[in-house]
Amino acid sequence: MISRTTMSTTVRNFLADLQNNSRMLDRAQHQVSTGKRISTPSDDPIGITTSLRIRSGQASSAAWQSNIQDSLTWLGATDTALSNALDVVQRARELAVQGANGALSQSGRSIIADEIDQLSKQMVEVGNATLGGRYLFSGTKTQTQAFDPTGAYQGNTGSLTREVDLASTVAVNVTGDRVAGPGGGTPDIFTALTQLSADLRNNDTAAVQSSLATLDAHITNINALRGEVGGKTNKLQMTLDRQQSNDLASQDQLSQVEDADMAQAITELQSRENVYRASLGVGGRVLPPSLLDFLQ
Repeated sequence: MISRTTMSTTVRNFLADLQNNSRMLDRAQHQVSTGKRISTPSDDPIGITTSLRIRSGQASSAAWQSNIQDSLTWLGATDTALSNALDVVQRARELAVQGANGALSQSGRSIIADEIDQLSKQMVEVGNATLGGRYLFSGTKTQTQAFDPTGAYQGNTGSLTREVDLASTVAVNVTGDRVAGPGGGTPDIFTALTQLSADLRNNDTAAVQSSLATLDAHITNINALRGEVGGKTNKLQMTLDRQQSNDLASQDQLSQVEDADMAQAITELQSRENVYRASLGVGGRVLPPSLLDFLQ
């Protein structure tokens, strides 16, 4: 059977070829203008899968890095507050040494006791340090003051945790009960300062002398807390540095998957332009003039 090719068939075939060439030209122009080899899944189904996986990893990394930055800020504020607390206790110890001097007069000890009372109030202020409207030492009750005016702890022992890496979390807070003292047989710092003030006013030099061991225990405790905070800070900074290095590597990998080879893309564009122009030229010679009306 002999098939017949009519003029309408020729027109349809030409238009289909012209449209295909136009699509290829548009794709080549898009690659050159955007610098991207992959814009839609159909461009490279395997490549787009790899690209989505890389981008998902980058999104997770960005969230972890945000948590790390917030954690570093929190830990920095905590260390500052602990440093202030250490200053208070060390000053109290200096005053206790002075007060234990048997040559000191009763009025002199009363003056020292007055300063001890002020240090106790200052310790409450330090314990109620905040960051962005959140109390540092209140556990998870960040909207509640850690200590009341008497030094009683009002927070809880809950941990503020942050996810900083895949299956890795860190507790960024130090609770106020740990700041107030090491526990065990050592009285909390507020009790210790109140007792020291009373011993000074009672002219009890032996009791004042014995308070030095208690204050030393508090100094050791605060230094240990600062060491804990410093260790977490170093760990988080190393994690942040590693993630930032990984981000650079993943960005390079993403570029290899998605980005177009510009030299090749420009050559492809020129080739597609030539093919498209040639198609238009062939159509103008082969098709009847009435086709122009059809194309419009």
